[in-house]
Amino acid sequence: MSDLMVGMRKTRIAAVSALAIAGVMLAGCGTPGGGGQGEPTSDGSGSNPLASFDPCTALTPEEIRSFGGDPNGEPASGSSKEEGCDYQGEKFMFGVLKGMDSDEAYWEQRKNSFDVFTPNQVGSHKGFTGIALSGKGQGVCRQMMYLGSGSVIVDVTYSSNTIPGSDEETCAQATEIAQVVEKKLPQ
Repeated sequence: MSDLMVGMRKTRIAAVSALAIAGVMLAGCGTPGGGGQGEPTSDGSGSNPLASFDPCTALTPEEIRSFGGDPNGEPASGSSKEEGCDYQGEKFMFGVLKGMDSDEAYWEQRKNSFDVFTPNQVGSHKGFTGIALSGKGQGVCRQMMYLGSGSVIVDVTYSSNTIPGSDEETCAQATEIAQVVEKKLPQ
């Protein structure tokens, strides 16, 4: 693994740790739309529309490439409450995740875990952009979209030598990717 990727991983792990949510992510990502892909391990009980949503196939290989990413997704590392895939790019890594039980109330209760918590809407889904505590100026941002009793998350982590000039630019990239994912969310 290159020093750049190790640095990005450390930055991402630190950002997730700042959210005060610890655990191990579920494995099971492969090339979107291709073989070797695991099924989400959530039991999908109840009427949560996220039960049928696989964050590892939310973007096509062409869409992933359009954001500068490698379509061979890796299982996202971080919170045990979230599952999904990360995609490595030249300038930044991005992930598409879902949190089955991380609804609007869940995130509202954790507002104080963020330096930036800006409510917004992506398509027809309410959500917010967030930068974890101590994350300002570090090239990390998450775009959350609420869906049912959970949320879909797009996070962006820039490598240390490509951090944009402002947090707004970083969050704009997360929101741009989220706009593509949002069109594919279950109703």
